[in-house]
Amino acid sequence: MLPFKLVEREVNEEVREILVEGELDLAVAKQLQEALERTGSEYSQVLIGLEDCEFVDSTGIAVVVQAHRRFAEEGRRVVLCAPTSQVLRVLSVTGLTSNGLVFESAAEALAALTPSSALDGRP
Repeated sequence: MLPFKLVEREVNEEVREILVEGELDLAVAKQLQEALERTGSEYSQVLIGLEDCEFVDSTGIAVVVQAHRRFAEEGRRVVLCAPTSQVLRVLSVTGLTSNGLVFESAAEALAALTPSSALDGRP
């Protein structure tokens, strides 16, 4: 089992990535909430990477859903990408995979978040 850890990085001037490692549960969900709040209005989009997230409980789901709603109200977007099979099952059961919030890979999520001209350097 991986210890819980968040790794934050700027993908570009509009996209912030937060990678979740270990278990996202009641004990640590506040840390993800704080990381999402730290993005302030600096980033229009946040990508939450789940490739190393081994488990998510209802508290972790609630943090994501609340951030998704708040960002949407502000004209911004939060998406999840690359969930492990166990995490994907939880996201599916909660209905989060059917609303454009979850992507199979970081590349797929970034393509959805970023206009193609920004990815290939065209104006």
